[in-house]
Parts: sequence; structure tokens; C-alpha cells
Amino acid sequence: MLPTVPLFGFSVQSMWLMCLAGAGVCCAFVLPRSRRMALPGVDITNAGAMGLIGILAGGKLLYLLTIAPLLVQNWRRLVQAPALLAEITLTSGTVYYGGLLGFIASVHWYLHRYHLNAPLFWDCLAPALPLFHVFGRIGCFLNGCCYGVESRRFGLAFTHSLSAPNGVPYFPVQLAEAAFEALIFLLVWRFALRTEGHGKALPFYLLLYAPVRFLLEFLRGDAVRGIWFGLSTSQWLSLALFAFCASALCRARKRRASKCGGPGTPPSV
Repeated sequence: MLPTVPLFGFSVQSMWLMCLAGAGVCCAFVLPRSRRMALPGVDITNAGAMGLIGILAGGKLLYLLTIAPLLVQNWRRLVQAPALLAEITLTSGTVYYGGLLGFIASVHWYLHRYHLNAPLFWDCLAPALPLFHVFGRIGCFLNGCCYGVESRRFGLAFTHSLSAPNGVPYFPVQLAEAAFEALIFLLVWRFALRTEGHGKALPFYLLLYAPVRFLLEFLRGDAVRGIWFGLSTSQWLSLALFAFCASALCRARKRRASKCGGPGTPPSV
């Protein structure tokens, strides 16, 4: 489609431009919310910076784990070609789940390191995660990576892809995921407003996204996704996250119900 864009005399990948645009939109969304929720701006900024480090490290680490069998098979060639090894390690792809988990882990560390109100912070930040991913998946489509299965009826053919074979119609799974993430953003945003301060927005997002990602993986056509026992790495993570977040939300609901229905307290309606 449009993998690179000329900018100030340089050729810049559309993926990075979309990620930059997504980061800007997320900042415009989060900062007013943080002021309304009386969250310190410096902590929002620092948490975001820590999250960026987590995104880069986690996304790359999970990608390397998915291609670990290929790295092991070709280790002799990689040892003899350090430039190729550096290219694979530093400039190759990333995995969204890795970046997402890296973001969660690094921000979680920061919030607990400085004894901040983690539930309130997460209710502020969580809706921005699917919002950012909308731009990321559009960037994937423009770049030609993370492409779908071949489809003569619903497919779109790339002409200048850096990853997908050009001239072959592939189902635009990137745009489908972007559309789902836009819908999830609206649902998580509304949910966060209703349950503000309880820290439920993050598990609610993961609960919605996990089944979407699990199903869309069946429509992916790119081969390097780490297939284990018939399912991709992202599908296994989707199953684990769905189970964990469903359990966490159920436990939170039971705790709230037990408090509301305690001795001398009328049951909530």
C-alpha cells in the first residue's frame, strides 16, 4: 500500500508515523482525563515513559521467542554473520502482546515503586491501549505486515509491501482488528467512567480483546507467528489472559457483593 512516506527529504516508514500519530492522540485523550481525576501530570508522564520502554522491550522479546526455533536451526549462520543477527534482533518485527504486557509490567512497577493509586491510574490509562492499537494496525496495513489469508473475494493486493507478497489478494485482517479495537476503545472508555477508581478497566479491556485476537489469528496469513500445538503464540496468550481477567473480575464482583450484603447492610439492587 504505502509502506514509506517522503518526509523532509527522508523516507519514513508509515508504521512509525502511525504509531507517532497514535501516541499523540492517546496523549490528547489521557492528559485531560488525568487532570479531571486529579492525577499528578508528572507521574502520568513518567508512567508513560516507563510504558514506552516496556513496549519496545516486550514487543521485541516476544517476537524473538516466536522465532526461536528458526534462530536455533540457523545459529551457525547467525554466528558467522553478526550483521544479520543484529538486524534480526534490532530492526525486525515486534509482537503486540509482548509490547502490551511489557507496558503493563513497567507501568505497574512504577506505580508500586512510588506508592501511587494504581487502580485510579489504570482506569485513566487503560482506554488508551486499544486507541493506540487502532493506529498501530492501520500502520501494519500500510506497511504490508501482519497480513491476512489469501482471499479472492474479500482480499486486497499489496503493490509495495515490505513483508507480504505483492500482487496477491489478502484479507485485510489489520483493518478488521483496527475496527474491533475502535469499538473496544469506546466500550472500555464507558466502562472506566462507570467504575472509576476500582481498577477494573484494564482487565475489562483484556477480556474483550483476547477473544477478538484469538479468532482473528485464524485469518492471519503471515507464517512467522510461533505455532505451538496448532495455535499461535498470540492465541495461547489470548486464552491465558481471558481466563485470568475473567477470574479477576469475578473475584472483584464477589468481594463487592459481600461488602454490600454484609451484616446490617441492605443488599444492593
